[in-house]
Amino acid sequence: MRILRSSTRRPVLLVIAAGALAVLVLGVGYAGASPATGPPIDPQSPGEGAAVEASAEALKVSFTCPQFVYELGEEEEIEVVPEPPEEGEEEEPLPPIIVFGPPALGGAESYGVHFSTSSTVSAATGQLGTSGFGEAGEGAAEAIKGSNAQCTSELELPSKPFPATLYEGTVYWQPYRESTVVPDGIEVGPVRSFKVVPHVEEPEVLFREQVFAGYLTRVFFGYEAELGGAIVELQEWDGSAWTKVAEAPGSNKGENSFYVKPTKPGRHTFRPVVKSGSMAAPLYLEEVTKVVRKPSKARVTGAADDGAYVASNAKEREEWPIELTVASSGTVLKNLKVEAETTCKGPTKAQDVKLEIPSVIKHAKIAPDGTVFGVTETSGPEVWTVTLVGSLFQGRFQGELTTSRTNCTGYRVIDAILAKSVKKSAGT
Repeated sequence: MRILRSSTRRPVLLVIAAGALAVLVLGVGYAGASPATGPPIDPQSPGEGAAVEASAEALKVSFTCPQFVYELGEEEEIEVVPEPPEEGEEEEPLPPIIVFGPPALGGAESYGVHFSTSSTVSAATGQLGTSGFGEAGEGAAEAIKGSNAQCTSELELPSKPFPATLYEGTVYWQPYRESTVVPDGIEVGPVRSFKVVPHVEEPEVLFREQVFAGYLTRVFFGYEAELGGAIVELQEWDGSAWTKVAEAPGSNKGENSFYVKPTKPGRHTFRPVVKSGSMAAPLYLEEVTKVVRKPSKARVTGAADDGAYVASNAKEREEWPIELTVASSGTVLKNLKVEAETTCKGPTKAQDVKLEIPSVIKHAKIAPDGTVFGVTETSGPEVWTVTLVGSLFQGRFQGELTTSRTNCTGYRVIDAILAKSVKKSAGT
């Protein structure tokens, strides 16, 4: 393209204007780190140093993500032709004017966030790394609908070797955008940080309505969290210090059962505790007070309940028998023997193995209200834990038995009646 000008002044001004435009677009790109240009990238939330509760759900950060010059338009030279020189003057050629077509703009799709456990940035690019998170530390940006150039990005906390809900530490994050108008191809925003604190959502400790001193009882601990890989404890206040009364491995099913035997009647205060090797200190949850009753002489069970028990269903008595005995005037359940259908998890569901495991509860005290709790651990290289929960009333025992060992769990519903009542009804 050629352009004719009446003087050299105007072409020179055009060249200066074109140069100024180039400075506006390109001047921010230089060797080394490339901070964000106009418009800048501003972190929004969480606030600097804010405490954020750990979660198995992704943690969100937000920042501005305005449109920007992603790529310059096509470059074109415009030839400047001066007026013919006056008589006696030499013609002076003018340099061409460099102009650019409309630039390509970038939006939310060009933005992202780096997450790291270290605040160190690259000396060459100014970028934060992804230490501690690896690929999970590369967060994509997503525009917030209805907002004015606002974006979010997510970080999934690691879930191994400890649960994500128990993650603890400082997370550094830095929003950035890709751009072709800077030498290193990346423009970065400032580095910000927040502190992640362990959190177990909706913890709940539940007791049976009646708990008697000297009798084993079940304490249920429920929660909205995956705690596989952690340890959960039930602690009791003894008047001067907290002491551990029961312990169990954390569950991804959101529940644990503790079996405890209060030795004295009165008001007892308990609290659940969650801990893992990744935590600086255990997570102490809300305290719960329970009144433990003194055993009453008035019982719902008695000598009439003593004797051998068999399955209440005739077919079950033959094919899948139940054996147990009640003794000592309805105060003790002894020698429960059943087979429990047990599943041992394989690498895949198709490789699961189903077994019928013989299970035994040797001795369990029967509380005055007929409640029965029993726990037995087998000896040997393969330790099985057998747990019985049930109740006895008017010559009928109903309950549930569970078995567990590493990756194996079993279950059996028990409905048994006095054997002598079966013989009596058969004879009539």
